[in-house]
Amino acid sequence: MTMVELAVGWMASHLFDRGRAQEAAPAIEEQLRGLAGLVRAKLEDDPALLTLERESASSPTPTVGTRRRVVQALEDAVWTDPHFGEALAATVQRLTPFMPRPAD
Repeated sequence: MTMVELAVGWMASHLFDRGRAQEAAPAIEEQLRGLAGLVRAKLEDDPALLTLERESASSPTPTVGTRRRVVQALEDAVWTDPHFGEALAATVQRLTPFMPRPAD
């Protein structure tokens, strides 16, 4: 799984699984909020991100298509903004020891 796929999976998990967020260690929850904030700040009004957030309010998991579109949008952002890519990589690296690999 790529760094972007991990980031999207963890962000989706954070958005969709509110119960887990209640149980997460405060430091991990803070990192997940930081990841979500970083992605939201970069993608802002991207239709894929807006769809992911809308789906999180009405279904238990994101659709495969939505997840794929968010991954593509994030890959494009990493490609065009190396500073963002570095920040995303650092955030994923901090979370990696504590987070399970998201389901495909």
